[in-house]
Formats: sequence, structure tokens, C-alpha cells
Amino acid sequence: MGNALIDGDPQRLGGYWLAGRLGAGGQGVVYEAYDPAGTRVAIKVLSGDPAGHPGLRDRMVKEAVAAQRVASFCTARVLDADLEGPRPYIVSEYVEGSSLRAAGRVFCGDELHRLATAIATALTAIHDAGVVHRDLKPDNVLLGPDGPRVIDFGIARTLEMSLTSTGVVTGTPGYMAPEVFSGERAGPAADVFAWGAVVWFAATGRDPFAGEALGAVMHRVLSHEPDLSVLPESLRGPVRAALAKEPGQRPSARELLLGLISGDGSLDQPRPAGGTGTLDTPRLNGGGACPDTPRLLALGADGGRRVGAPADDPALGVLAEDAYALLAPEDKELVPELFLRLVTVSDEGELALRRPRRAELPDGVERVLAAFAYLVSDGDPVRLLRPALPLAWPRLRTWIEADRDGLAVHRRISTAAGRWTQHGRRDTDLFSGSTLDDALSWAAAGRRNITLTPAERDFLAAGAALTRRRSRRTRLAAVGLAVLLVLALAAGGLAVRQNDTLAEQSATLSQQRDAAESARLATAADAVRGQDPVLGMLLSAAAGRLWPTDEARSSLVASAADPATAVFHDPATGPDVVRTLTSDGRSLISAGQGGVRVWDVATGRRTGGFTGLPVRQLRQVAASEDGRLVAVADDQGVGVWDVATGRAVGKRLDAPEEVDLTVRFSGGRLLVTIGQGVYVYDWRSGRSATLPTMFGVAVHPGGGYAVAGRTAWTLPSGEERAGFRGVCSDCRSVPAFSRDGRRLAVSDDGGLTVYDTRTREEIDRIAGWEIGAVPVFSPDGGLIAGVGERITVWRPGAHEPLLLSRDPDDRPSAAAFGPDGLRYLSEDAVVTLKQAPPAGQELDAVRLGNGGRSVITHVVGSTEVVLNGRSREAGDFEAYDAEFTFSHDGRMLAVRKAESVSVRDTATWRELAELRPGFAGGEPGEALPTPKGLWTAGAKTFTFWALPGGRRLKQVPRPRLLGWAADAEGRLAGLDADRLRVVDLETGEPIGAPMALPAQPQNVWFSADLRRVAVNFSGRAGVWDTATGAQIGGWLRVEGAAWDGAFSPDGRLFAYASQDNTLSLWDVRQGRRIGPVVGLFDSARSLAFTADSAELLAIGRGGLPTRLPTAVERLAAAACARAGRGLTQEEWRRYLPDRPFEQSC
Repeated sequence: MGNALIDGDPQRLGGYWLAGRLGAGGQGVVYEAYDPAGTRVAIKVLSGDPAGHPGLRDRMVKEAVAAQRVASFCTARVLDADLEGPRPYIVSEYVEGSSLRAAGRVFCGDELHRLATAIATALTAIHDAGVVHRDLKPDNVLLGPDGPRVIDFGIARTLEMSLTSTGVVTGTPGYMAPEVFSGERAGPAADVFAWGAVVWFAATGRDPFAGEALGAVMHRVLSHEPDLSVLPESLRGPVRAALAKEPGQRPSARELLLGLISGDGSLDQPRPAGGTGTLDTPRLNGGGACPDTPRLLALGADGGRRVGAPADDPALGVLAEDAYALLAPEDKELVPELFLRLVTVSDEGELALRRPRRAELPDGVERVLAAFAYLVSDGDPVRLLRPALPLAWPRLRTWIEADRDGLAVHRRISTAAGRWTQHGRRDTDLFSGSTLDDALSWAAAGRRNITLTPAERDFLAAGAALTRRRSRRTRLAAVGLAVLLVLALAAGGLAVRQNDTLAEQSATLSQQRDAAESARLATAADAVRGQDPVLGMLLSAAAGRLWPTDEARSSLVASAADPATAVFHDPATGPDVVRTLTSDGRSLISAGQGGVRVWDVATGRRTGGFTGLPVRQLRQVAASEDGRLVAVADDQGVGVWDVATGRAVGKRLDAPEEVDLTVRFSGGRLLVTIGQGVYVYDWRSGRSATLPTMFGVAVHPGGGYAVAGRTAWTLPSGEERAGFRGVCSDCRSVPAFSRDGRRLAVSDDGGLTVYDTRTREEIDRIAGWEIGAVPVFSPDGGLIAGVGERITVWRPGAHEPLLLSRDPDDRPSAAAFGPDGLRYLSEDAVVTLKQAPPAGQELDAVRLGNGGRSVITHVVGSTEVVLNGRSREAGDFEAYDAEFTFSHDGRMLAVRKAESVSVRDTATWRELAELRPGFAGGEPGEALPTPKGLWTAGAKTFTFWALPGGRRLKQVPRPRLLGWAADAEGRLAGLDADRLRVVDLETGEPIGAPMALPAQPQNVWFSADLRRVAVNFSGRAGVWDTATGAQIGGWLRVEGAAWDGAFSPDGRLFAYASQDNTLSLWDVRQGRRIGPVVGLFDSARSLAFTADSAELLAIGRGGLPTRLPTAVERLAAAACARAGRGLTQEEWRRYLPDRPFEQSC
């Protein structure tokens, strides 16, 4: 969190609201801000007078150009920019964390190597985009929670820009290359030199060329050689090479990265003569020794994520929610009243801030102001110290939306009442006519969280009285509204309108009330979902059926996406209760001062336990693999009891309170970790062994040996024996054996490795494993769950192993695979996640078509395809080298293989045409069947073929395209890369207006009618109207590289399938994601909306289809079906107290 804004700072910039200052320098000020969706961003605003000094604006334009060209690997992405306004600014993603310099620590060993790799990754991405940073230093490396990020392209240049003039020094002297001081231009080699200096700083905490004056710094840069013995061996060679005084002797950033990833720091990769004075051109699709640049960047970024610093920089919404949680219930009721008086809505519908007088605030608000002192001033008038709070705090956003229509009315009432009071309460200052009617209607029935002050109530009552005196004609309506006002202010009741106009107003108010209640219920559903997913489903369904608000639909999508299916809460409460799960996931064991209780998780019934547990202050509890024994640790030691009889088993282990310990069962043994060793105890024989290790230990189910890291011990002797080769030397997390003992899973900072315990060979390695997560095998050993900050489920050996991921509200303490899915324990709740589907045959090609009514798949190695559930012979395929394309109506299918294209009738499987090598028109490329014929795309031409028959009809030139498609009638169109507009590819004529695309896109998707196009730019996507060239809505913040994207037929929705097995749904016009990112059991290689836009279908190489409703009614029905019940009367009274009970499902 930055410092508060100062006088002269803006409160808003475009659609962004500012929260505070992050820093200021010679070029500008950097602010923390929030966009309309509540996303936290950083905004750099140009200092000085851009109108009087055009060079300032030009410099910022260059910065934006440079930053937008860089792929987001270990760099902070640029999200937006406004370079033409009176205050030019650039918006980038917010990185939570301090700079490398401000961190105040040194790095060593593997952590230093990963930090160096991450910074080299960023430089490689920067140079690959044709950009030179020119100011790399510790201050411009942020240590975020997901790894280091290089920031600040304020003095960067691209190759198309003019270079630094000779003799002009630009940068930070202690990190500038020698050639820059000599008057040469700063090229990529200068960034490499700065990299070496930054790595040395990270290892020592000191600037490598520090001096008391600029001249001393220059002298040291030109002549001093830093002591590299402080670096690990793997970094000495790269840093020595990077700090070479001659730029031609330094490696390129890419060569640095390649050497660092190889693990040995080798820099013997070939590089062009002349060194690195020019930016490298990466060799794409190279061999294993020289991977293509995107893969190299991905590898480097993956390592950098493991240097993530714990985030200690809470967002505004978190701070506000923490303050709210500290308040007593009666004080919480005053919070919406306070904050809704700090905002208003202008006559144009824009949200704005207010500064109310203390007299406007309710009694008792002092305690609320004290709790929110960091965010709200305590003066008179009261004001928000952080203007962005209305966007950043979800709870306040909900209150604002619920009262948004009335905020403008209340502003007019408050302003007029103040003027009326100040001027002696004259009749001429009172409301009349429709203005009075609107005010009375809102005060009577439209308010939700705002209480009128006595002055405001008197003002409205006086206006109603004056109207009665003035006009008999309006008396009835005014009296009715005045009665409504009195009833609302006294008892909160509603009155029935007596004439048609008032009936229509009442209906409108009822709809607004339902919409506000729907939004409130949706917020409640999102709040309870983490602890009670079933209740979350039911509340979101009730919200959707009350009124189909955007909040209800988002909440319903969240319910549909949530993998949790049930929850059981331990009836025992209190701080002195410890819990665990049995290994079969069926039972929760809860131990307290009253004894041990065993609960059936599925039914909620108590199934066993005993009383009289002779323990003091409880610390932990563990259950044996068969569930018959429990080990309970208190402040004196650890004891074991028989669950059925309550009798003590074996001897008690002393462990005083001041000693940290962990207790668990493994391989039929009790493991107690105390200090520097692990005590292994067999209660049956009474034999024990102490293993000298600080790492996590697992015992083989046969009981013959134990494993920790790369070390193993024979049991019960404790004699050390050969471990598993290749296992890490720093495996601090707990390993795990499968139940049959045939597999061993061990994790380290590089991922999770699975071994065959009989052959001692590696079976698989999972690179995306969370550091520190504990592995848990399924009963058959086919799945592994990761228990850490997240809950994940993996299928080792699968092409796409990640099946499921969930972020619990509280860190889970245990997990086990139960009969109906994975269950995990978090605080007092046992949450059940949906069952992972069985592994199927691996597909190398899959496609949806015809609004999801058609689907075709191909299994690796098969000569058959499966079309709509029916096998069809299709001949030989080369693995992973086939593509399928349906015509718009689904009647035809193009099958592209390595050396041919065939078109089939989907109903009869009759071959309509086949094109093979040597046919007129060149090699077959992409193919698209249309009602008029078949289009194929070559490198330089498009060719049109007759169907049936396959006769060539015509050929048209192919311009440089960003993407192409055909509509339902067969018209061929593409997005021209040079003209940035959609053109008719048959005639070459433009179809629409030019589009202002900010950079070269990664992906392009057309709507079926070609009226809209979605373009993805490395994590943000935009939608354009192809006819007008205008962007529709705001930017869509998508995550990860894409597999596919699709528009709904009505053009209102856009779906994005990421390569991390997630799916996101977007409202195009609002530029807002609907609900959370949806995790899938399978990748979404192909997407399709149904013809009515009410459902989204996805399918991947696992052949597992996903159906996600998008219409509110279908989403509500799906939520009810998953929950298996409706809201109970008790739940209804709790969440809908003002409405009569009705069946919600």
C-alpha cells in the first residue's frame, strides 16, 4: 500500500480511481489505482507540462511502445495507456512486493540462481521484442509473490527509435556499462552488464561499483573487477562474462538464460560474430540444446516463480474488510450508512465522492470512524483518504449497486435540505411536482442502506404539506406518498398504490427491490461458498430466480465452477479441539477435553469415540491408516489410544511444550518429528528408531524402510541405506507412498517426482507442483492430491496431468480420497470435491461444431475417428498432426492430415472430395468447408474447391493476415495485418473500418457473422466491431496462453480457454468476467456455444466434455440439481427475513 495522496494529486485518471502514491521521480509519479472491475493496478503519470514540453510526452509514448512490445515473462505487463490527455499515463499490472533493494536481504544458493534466472528471463523477453531496457538496477526488480518482475521502461528504447546521443549518459551510474561512460550507445550488451551487477548486489546487499561521487563510480565501472567468490559456482561464469568491460565479449541475454537453465552456467552456445551489439534473433523450433524462445522464456519464468516473496501489501478491499470484521454487530450496521454518504451519483450517472458534514452521520459512528481511520478522515467534513475504495472493496461495491439509483436522488435531497435549513426553511426552497414525487417515492420504498437525517425528513414532510395546500389536483398522490414516507420512516412498511401511475411506480420499485435483494443474496452466496458450498449454490440459485442480475449470474457461475459438492462441520467448537481425517476419507476424528469423537462425514452421524481422554492442552491428533488408533499430542507428550475401547496402546512419548512436534502415522508406524530427528515407533512390538533428519519422512507400507529426501533407512534398526537416485537434496515436504507401496512421491522446489519403488526408476515428474504441498495418493495410486495453500488433484503420466484446483479460505490440514471424491479438512469443515473422471484414451485431435451438436475425436494410433458417438474409418494418421473443421451447419467435415485434406458428409460419412500432395494449388494447409465449396489456405494463396468432386474453382492471393474465417454463407474474410481491418479475401475490398490494435496479437477469433473479432495480446483480450473499427467494452483480463476462444451466437458473451486447464466467460459489452475462472478436469481444446447462447461446451484431449450454462435460469436449475435440495425454512429466515418462505428449488 502506497502513501496517501497529496494536494494536487488527481483522484481519478480515466476509468481508474487512485488509492495512494507508490513513488515519485524525475519522470513522473506512480500511483496505486483500481479499475472499474476492482482490479489493482499501478499507474505512472508524466510529471511536468506536456503541452509546453512535447519531448516529455514523446518520451512516455516511447516507454509505452517499448513496454507493450515485451512478452510478460518476469516483467510487469502494460495494461492500458492514455498518452493524448492533459495528464498522460501508463497503466501496468500491480506487483505486490518490495524492490530487490528495499527487501534488505541477500540471496544465496539455489534461491540466488533462480533470481538470476528470472531477471535473465525478463531481459531475454525484452530483447526478443527489440527493446533495450537501459536502466536495470535493484530498484527496478520487484520481488512479487509469483516471482521477480522487471519494471520501469521509462528510458527504454526500441531499435526503431533514435539511439542515445553520444556523450549523453542516461541510466543509473552504478549499473551502467563501461561503453556508455565512453560515449557509446547503450545496446543489449549494456543490459547484460547491468544483469551481472544486479546479481552481485543480490548476493551481497552492496552496489558492486559504489563510490562517493559520480567520478568515483565511473572509475570503478571502468576498472574494478568485483569479487565473484561470493557467488555460487554456477553463477560465477555467467556473471564474470556479463561484467566483461568490452560489450563484444559479453553473452546475449538469451545465452545467459540458456546457460542458467541448463544448471551448469555453461555459455558455450554458438553466438554470432561481433558479440551482442545487436539484438539476437532466436532460432525457432530448434533442437534440445537450443530451444525456441517462447519455451525458453516459459522455463525461465517457471523457475522465477519459486523466488516469490510473501505478499505483505494488502489491497484496499482487504484492509477495509479487516476493519469491518473488527466491529461489533451493532457497529457493522452503521458502516453502509457511513460509506454511502461518502459517495454519490451525478446526474450523468457517474459515481463520485462526497464530503458529508458530521451532522449528517448517524449516532455512534465514532467507533466506525476509528476502525476505518486508515481509510476515512475523522474531520468535519468527513472524506475518503483513499478515493479508490468504492471500486476496491467488494462489500462497498455491493452496497453502492443496491442503492445506485437512489444515490442521485439522495444527493439532491441532502443538498436541498441543507440549503432550506440555512435559508430559514423558506417554502421557495422546497421540492415540488415530479421532483418531490421522486424524492418521496425513494424515501418511502427505494432506500436500503441510507437513513434520512432529521433535517432531510423535515424537508420532505414540509414539501408534501406545501403541495397539499397548493393544489387539490395533486393532493391524493401527495398524501399517498406522504403516508408512504411516514410508514417507511416509522416502521419500514410499504403501501399499495391506488391509481395506474402509482401502480406502475410500485412495480418498478418492486423490481428494483428484487434486483437489490438478488445482488445481496449473490454476495452472501459468495461469502459462504468456501465454508458451505451447498448453501452457496442454494443462495445463488435464489438470487437468480429473484431477479437475473449480473451479480446473480456471476455467483451462479461460481457455484457451477466450484468443485466442492458437500461440507460437514464438526459439531464440537472451541479453541481446544484438534481434528484429523481417516485415510479412507470417510470419518472425521475430533479430540477435545471431553474425549475423542468419530463422525461419518457423508451422513453427519457420530459413529464412535470415547470419553475420559487423560490429556491437558491439546496440540495435534493423528489417525492410523486403518482408523483403529489415534495418537494425541498435548503439552506433555504423545499417547496412542484404541478408538473403539478408549484403552491406551503402547508407551507414551514425552515431549515438553517448548518442543515443536508433528505427529502422523505412516506404513503402520507412528512418526513423531521432534527437533532434529524423527522418532519412528511400532506400538505392536514396542520397538523404535530415531532417524537423524529434518526432512519429512514416509514409511513403506510393508514397514521395512523409511524415506526422507534422498536418504533411506532400514527399519526397525534405523541403519542408513541407499535412497532413490535423482531425489532432491532439499526435500523438506513430506513424501508419500501409494497404499500398495509400489509408488513413492517426493517433492522439491522443482516439482513432484513419482518413482516405481521396485525398479527405483522415475515414472513421472509434475512441474507445476506447489512448493511445500503434501502428496496424498488415491487408493489405486492413479491420482495424487497436493495439500498446501491450494488443493490440487493430478494424474501422473497423463499428457495434461492437472485435473482440479481449489483455493480454500483457510489452509487445509489434512486430505484423503473418499468414496465420492477427495475430501479435505480446513478448520472445522470437511469439504468434499467432485470425483475426478476415470482416465480415458489419449486424443490427439478433437473438435466441436454446429453449436455443440457435433463432436469428433481421434485416439492416438487409431485409423478410426468417433463422430457424434459413432466410429468411422478414416485411414492412417500421424500422431498429433491432424485437424478437424466443421462447416457452420455441421453437415460437412474437413479432415486435414499431414499430406492430405478430405471432406466428408457428416450424416453418411460419404467422401465429398480428397486433396493430396501434388494437386493444383500447392500443399494443403488449413481447410474450411462452406455451403459453396471448400477453402484451403496455403502460404501465399487461398484456393476454392468444388464440393462434391474437389475440382479447383479459383485461387486468390493471401495477404499478411492476423486471422481468417468464413461466415455461414461462405464469404471468406480475414484481418489484414498491414491495414488492421477486416477485408473480403476474394475481392480484396475492406469490409469494415480500421481498428486501433495496440500491438501484434497472439490469437484472433471471429464471431460467426464476422461482425466481431476478439484479439488476444499476451493476457488481455479486446473485442472490436469489424464494421466501425471501434472497440466494444473494456479489456478482458485473460489468464495464460490460449487453446481456443468463441463468441456466443448473440454476440454478448466471449469464452476463453487457457492452456492451464481453465475457462473464463466474459460479458463483452461490460468488459467484465462472469464469475470466477472455471477449473476443468480436461483442457478445453475446442469451445462452442449452443444456438440459443444459453450453454457453453468445451472438450479437450482427455475427451471429457464440460457443459457450462450461461443463462441465469439454467444456471439456477443446475445449482439446485447439484445441491439436491432447496433452502430450509431456517436458512430462508436467516437470509431472506423480510420475505415469506417459498421453495427455492
